[in-house]
Amino acid sequence: MFARKLTKKEVDLIYVVREFIEEKHSESEGHDYSHVLEVARYSIDIAERLEDKVDPFVLIMGALFHDIGRVGAPSGALHGLVGGSITESFLQTSWVDKETIHKIVRIVVRHTETSKLPPQTVEEKIVYDADALDRLGLMGMLRGIMGKPGSIREILENRMEKRKKDFDRLNFKVSEELGRTLYQETLLLIKLIGTSLNKRIHNIEDLKLPR
Repeated sequence: MFARKLTKKEVDLIYVVREFIEEKHSESEGHDYSHVLEVARYSIDIAERLEDKVDPFVLIMGALFHDIGRVGAPSGALHGLVGGSITESFLQTSWVDKETIHKIVRIVVRHTETSKLPPQTVEEKIVYDADALDRLGLMGMLRGIMGKPGSIREILENRMEKRKKDFDRLNFKVSEELGRTLYQETLLLIKLIGTSLNKRIHNIEDLKLPR
Protein backbone atom coordinates (compact mmCIF):
# COMPACT_ATOMS: atom_id res chain seq x y z
CA MET A 1 0.00 0.00 0.00
CA PHE A 2 1.09 3.55 -0.54
CA ALA A 3 2.13 5.29 2.66
CA ARG A 4 0.79 8.67 1.51
CA LYS A 5 -0.48 10.67 -1.43
CA LEU A 6 1.78 12.45 -3.89
CA THR A 7 2.20 16.18 -3.39
CA LYS A 8 1.61 18.61 -6.27
CA LYS A 9 5.33 19.38 -6.36
CA GLU A 10 6.10 15.66 -6.71
CA VAL A 11 3.51 15.19 -9.46
CA ASP A 12 4.93 18.14 -11.39
CA LEU A 13 8.46 16.70 -11.24
CA ILE A 14 7.22 13.24 -12.25
CA TYR A 15 5.76 14.77 -15.42
CA VAL A 16 9.04 16.57 -16.13
CA VAL A 17 10.96 13.30 -15.69
CA ARG A 18 8.44 11.40 -17.80
CA GLU A 19 8.99 13.85 -20.67
CA PHE A 20 12.77 13.57 -20.24
CA ILE A 21 12.62 9.76 -20.26
CA GLU A 22 10.32 9.68 -23.30
CA GLU A 23 12.79 11.80 -25.27
CA LYS A 24 15.85 9.80 -24.18
CA HIS A 25 14.24 6.42 -24.92
CA SER A 26 12.72 7.52 -28.25
CA GLU A 27 15.31 5.64 -30.32
CA SER A 28 15.71 2.63 -28.03
CA GLU A 29 14.71 -0.80 -29.29
CA GLY A 30 13.82 -3.43 -26.71
CA HIS A 31 14.03 -1.00 -23.81
CA ASP A 32 11.92 1.78 -25.27
CA TYR A 33 9.58 4.26 -23.63
CA SER A 34 6.69 1.76 -23.66
CA HIS A 35 8.80 -0.62 -21.56
CA VAL A 36 9.53 2.13 -19.03
CA LEU A 37 5.82 2.93 -18.72
CA GLU A 38 4.93 -0.75 -18.34
CA VAL A 39 7.45 -1.09 -15.51
CA ALA A 40 5.97 2.00 -13.84
CA ARG A 41 2.46 0.57 -14.24
CA TYR A 42 3.43 -2.82 -12.86
CA SER A 43 5.22 -1.10 -9.97
CA ILE A 44 2.07 0.77 -9.02
CA ASP A 45 -0.05 -2.39 -9.33
CA ILE A 46 2.29 -4.37 -7.08
CA ALA A 47 2.57 -1.59 -4.49
CA GLU A 48 -1.21 -1.23 -4.22
CA ARG A 49 -1.55 -4.95 -3.43
CA LEU A 50 1.17 -5.12 -0.77
CA GLU A 51 0.71 -4.65 2.96
CA ASP A 52 4.12 -2.98 3.17
CA LYS A 53 4.11 0.81 3.15
CA VAL A 54 5.55 2.18 -0.08
CA ASP A 55 6.70 5.71 -0.84
CA PRO A 56 4.90 6.56 -4.13
CA PHE A 57 7.35 9.27 -5.23
CA VAL A 58 10.47 7.16 -4.68
CA LEU A 59 8.85 4.17 -6.41
CA ILE A 60 7.58 5.97 -9.51
CA MET A 61 10.77 7.97 -9.99
CA GLY A 62 12.84 4.81 -9.66
CA ALA A 63 10.66 3.04 -12.22
CA LEU A 64 10.91 5.91 -14.70
CA PHE A 65 14.69 6.18 -14.40
CA HIS A 66 15.44 2.45 -14.12
CA ASP A 67 16.78 1.92 -17.68
CA ILE A 68 18.23 5.36 -18.39
CA GLY A 69 21.71 3.79 -18.29
CA ARG A 70 20.89 1.80 -21.44
CA VAL A 71 20.38 4.90 -23.58
CA GLY A 72 23.24 5.18 -26.06
CA ALA A 73 25.20 2.37 -24.38
CA PRO A 74 26.77 -0.38 -26.55
CA SER A 75 25.54 -3.01 -24.06
CA GLY A 76 23.52 -3.26 -20.88
CA ALA A 77 26.34 -4.75 -18.83
CA LEU A 78 26.69 -1.70 -16.56
CA HIS A 79 23.37 0.02 -17.16
CA GLY A 80 22.27 -0.11 -13.52
CA LEU A 81 25.42 1.61 -12.27
CA VAL A 82 25.56 4.08 -15.17
CA GLY A 83 21.86 4.81 -14.78
CA GLY A 84 22.29 5.46 -11.08
CA SER A 85 24.92 8.10 -11.84
CA ILE A 86 22.73 9.79 -14.47
CA THR A 87 19.72 9.75 -12.13
CA GLU A 88 21.71 11.30 -9.30
CA SER A 89 23.07 14.05 -11.55
CA PHE A 90 19.59 14.85 -12.86
CA LEU A 91 17.92 14.98 -9.45
CA GLN A 92 20.67 17.04 -7.86
CA THR A 93 19.51 19.95 -10.02
CA SER A 94 15.99 19.66 -8.58
CA TRP A 95 14.42 20.36 -5.17
CA VAL A 96 14.62 16.68 -4.12
CA ASP A 97 16.59 16.16 -0.90
CA LYS A 98 19.73 14.00 -0.71
CA GLU A 99 18.12 11.15 1.24
CA THR A 100 15.30 10.77 -1.29
CA ILE A 101 17.73 10.99 -4.21
CA HIS A 102 19.76 8.20 -2.60
CA LYS A 103 16.67 5.99 -2.34
CA ILE A 104 15.76 6.55 -5.99
CA VAL A 105 19.32 5.94 -7.18
CA ARG A 106 19.42 2.65 -5.26
CA ILE A 107 16.35 1.46 -7.19
CA VAL A 108 18.05 2.21 -10.51
CA VAL A 109 21.29 0.48 -9.48
CA ARG A 110 19.65 -2.57 -7.91
CA HIS A 111 16.86 -3.33 -10.40
CA THR A 112 19.26 -5.46 -12.45
CA GLU A 113 21.42 -8.44 -11.52
CA THR A 114 24.23 -7.04 -13.67
CA SER A 115 25.02 -4.59 -10.85
CA LYS A 116 25.68 -7.55 -8.48
CA LEU A 117 23.74 -5.67 -5.78
CA PRO A 118 20.39 -7.34 -4.99
CA PRO A 119 17.34 -5.20 -4.16
CA GLN A 120 16.75 -4.68 -0.43
CA THR A 121 14.10 -2.02 0.24
CA VAL A 122 10.46 -2.64 -0.65
CA GLU A 123 10.62 -0.06 -3.46
CA GLU A 124 13.75 -1.68 -4.91
CA LYS A 125 12.12 -5.11 -4.87
CA ILE A 126 8.95 -3.82 -6.49
CA VAL A 127 10.75 -2.25 -9.47
CA TYR A 128 12.89 -5.38 -9.81
CA ASP A 129 9.71 -7.48 -10.04
CA ALA A 130 7.98 -5.03 -12.37
CA ASP A 131 10.93 -5.14 -14.76
CA ALA A 132 10.89 -8.94 -14.70
CA LEU A 133 7.14 -9.06 -15.41
CA ASP A 134 7.59 -7.01 -18.58
CA ARG A 135 10.10 -9.58 -19.84
CA LEU A 136 7.40 -12.30 -19.81
CA GLY A 137 4.85 -13.19 -22.48
CA LEU A 138 5.03 -12.61 -26.22
CA MET A 139 5.94 -8.93 -25.99
CA GLY A 140 8.62 -9.66 -23.41
CA MET A 141 10.15 -12.34 -25.61
CA LEU A 142 10.11 -10.06 -28.65
CA ARG A 143 11.69 -7.21 -26.69
CA GLY A 144 14.41 -9.56 -25.52
CA ILE A 145 15.64 -10.42 -29.01
CA MET A 146 15.55 -6.92 -30.51
CA GLY A 147 18.97 -5.56 -31.33
CA LYS A 148 20.85 -8.54 -29.89
CA PRO A 149 24.04 -9.61 -31.71
CA GLY A 150 24.66 -13.18 -32.78
CA SER A 151 22.96 -15.91 -34.75
CA ILE A 152 19.24 -16.56 -34.37
CA ARG A 153 20.08 -19.80 -32.54
CA GLU A 154 22.37 -18.07 -30.03
CA ILE A 155 19.91 -15.24 -29.38
CA LEU A 156 16.86 -17.47 -28.93
CA GLU A 157 18.58 -20.06 -26.75
CA ASN A 158 20.00 -17.29 -24.54
CA ARG A 159 16.64 -15.52 -24.19
CA MET A 160 14.70 -18.74 -23.52
CA GLU A 161 17.06 -19.77 -20.76
CA LYS A 162 16.81 -16.37 -19.06
CA ARG A 163 13.01 -16.15 -19.33
CA LYS A 164 12.63 -19.51 -17.56
CA LYS A 165 14.32 -18.04 -14.48
CA ASP A 166 12.52 -14.68 -14.29
CA PHE A 167 9.33 -15.90 -12.64
CA ASP A 168 11.16 -17.84 -9.91
CA ARG A 169 13.16 -14.75 -8.95
CA LEU A 170 10.17 -12.54 -8.17
CA ASN A 171 10.20 -11.09 -4.65
CA PHE A 172 6.48 -10.95 -3.89
CA LYS A 173 3.52 -13.33 -4.11
CA VAL A 174 1.45 -10.50 -5.58
CA SER A 175 4.02 -10.21 -8.37
CA GLU A 176 3.58 -13.91 -9.08
CA GLU A 177 -0.19 -13.47 -9.20
CA LEU A 178 0.12 -10.58 -11.65
CA GLY A 179 2.56 -12.48 -13.86
CA ARG A 180 1.24 -16.05 -13.73
CA THR A 181 -0.70 -15.86 -17.01
CA LEU A 182 2.26 -14.21 -18.74
CA TYR A 183 4.55 -16.90 -17.37
CA GLN A 184 2.33 -19.66 -18.77
CA GLU A 185 2.37 -17.84 -22.11
CA THR A 186 6.16 -17.66 -21.88
CA LEU A 187 6.49 -21.41 -21.29
CA LEU A 188 4.23 -22.10 -24.26
CA LEU A 189 6.29 -19.79 -26.45
CA ILE A 190 9.53 -21.38 -25.29
CA LYS A 191 8.19 -24.81 -26.21
CA LEU A 192 7.03 -23.60 -29.63
CA ILE A 193 10.25 -21.71 -30.35
CA GLY A 194 12.35 -24.64 -29.14
CA THR A 195 10.55 -27.06 -31.48
CA SER A 196 10.91 -24.70 -34.45
CA LEU A 197 14.55 -23.99 -33.66
CA ASN A 198 15.43 -27.69 -33.39
CA LYS A 199 13.75 -28.34 -36.74
CA ARG A 200 15.68 -25.50 -38.31
CA ILE A 201 18.99 -26.77 -36.90
CA HIS A 202 18.24 -30.29 -38.16
CA ASN A 203 17.41 -28.98 -41.64
CA ILE A 204 20.65 -27.00 -41.77
CA GLU A 205 22.75 -29.98 -40.67
CA ASP A 206 20.94 -32.38 -42.98
CA LEU A 207 21.14 -30.40 -46.21
CA LYS A 208 20.43 -32.74 -49.12
CA LEU A 209 22.07 -31.74 -52.38
CA PRO A 210 20.26 -32.42 -55.67
CA ARG A 211 21.73 -35.23 -57.81
